[in-house]
Amino acid sequence: MPFRDPDPTDPNMLVGVVLPADAEATRDMAYVFAEEFARLGYDRGQLLGLFKTPFYGGAHGAYQQLGETEILSIIDECLNVWGQVRFSILDFGFSIDGEDKIPDSKPNNPSPQSKIEKRPRRQKSKMEKGWR
Repeated sequence: MPFRDPDPTDPNMLVGVVLPADAEATRDMAYVFAEEFARLGYDRGQLLGLFKTPFYGGAHGAYQQLGETEILSIIDECLNVWGQVRFSILDFGFSIDGEDKIPDSKPNNPSPQSKIEKRPRRQKSKMEKGWR
């Protein structure tokens, strides 16, 4: 069989199917999009912009089928549940308000080294080094 021709017996060949969907399935899909992006920290305007953008095919299709008022009610409901959650990523040794409350730093050391950087390095495996 030639290299680029698809093999009909290939179990890994991508196959797309169309499933029938009613308004309830479209509404559920819109809830999933709104919830996912609300959990990522999007606000009301960003979420509505996502639904209005044709680049996001599923969200935009739900926007076209359900209308702006229904999408806004879905967005508001998801933001009431997930919109208050804010995640903060902290680096070791720095507080969230920016004050220096580093427990194991010296006063004259402006940039203390973290405990992760102080660990001894392990030997690389043959796979990491390459087969040279």
